Amino acid sequence: MKLSFEVWPNMPWGNNPICGPAWNSWGDKPLDWCIRQIKKYGYEGFDVIFSKLEEIRPADRADQVKAIKDAMNETGLAFSSIGCHTTLVSYRWFDVEAGVQRFKNAIDWAAETGCDNVTTLPGIGYYDPPLYNLITRKEAWRQIVESTREITKYAKEKGVTVSIELLQGTLINSIDDMLKLFELVDMPNLYCCIDTGTWYSCVKPKISIPEAVAKLKGKIRMIHVKDEVGFPNLSSMQHVWFGAGLVNFREMSDALRAVGYDGYATVEWECFQIGGLFGLGDPSGVSLTDFDRVAEEAIEFLKEHGW
Repeated sequence: MKLSFEVWPNMPWGNNPICGPAWNSWGDKPLDWCIRQIKKYGYEGFDVIFSKLEEIRPADRADQVKAIKDAMNETGLAFSSIGCHTTLVSYRWFDVEAGVQRFKNAIDWAAETGCDNVTTLPGIGYYDPPLYNLITRKEAWRQIVESTREITKYAKEKGVTVSIELLQGTLINSIDDMLKLFELVDMPNLYCCIDTGTWYSCVKPKISIPEAVAKLKGKIRMIHVKDEVGFPNLSSMQHVWFGAGLVNFREMSDALRAVGYDGYATVEWECFQIGGLFGLGDPSGVSLTDFDRVAEEAIEFLKEHGW
């Protein structure tokens, strides 16, 4: 298993009030600078929230792609994944079309920069927020299957894999539903992204972590590593500093090794965003924004716990 570090822009979700006008100490730095900084802390790869790439103006794209590749060649770091959280299920058809197109844009970036995986959520909500008030479960499944098949077919032509992140509050919030999605979409380049926070708040109440990982053997492509507390829904979960939450990091690393997972596990630090009773970050409000401290201390913690 190899450790990578996730690069976040400032305000990654725009003006979304649950996240607020979030900033971090690397948020305004060019991606090639971030790659070199990540190398200093001993990581083997990096991944990027897609809005960091979307910030690059079209006129600057060729120069920035070259700068990213130069930094990769210089450091030897792999571009492990692009996180493109987009809309694949919605009451509004045009949101789904826009979500699919945005994901295809992320695939284009992946192919151009030598990244072979793009990860997404199955669409924000179904159970939370309660999209089921507007569309039936049958219709939601139709949308996600058709959307996922479209993006995986497009990705396959580009030599890119797609990972769907099991997430509380969404239609894909259990191991059985993830396996159902694999079966219905039936594409060889479709995988699961494990988010450790989600798995301990959402998966573990239904099934043990080792059993859950074993059921997905061979279909896991990316691990997002974070700690988390809260209820198993989107509006009441909060990300906390490593060791403060529900995640048993040694149990998870042992379970992944037991199925032979040798891919990337990326430090996904979201606590520079608003916390408290309404937010994604630490319950006390906003926690570490210093990404140098996060990068250094996270890898120390994870190596102590078997990663």
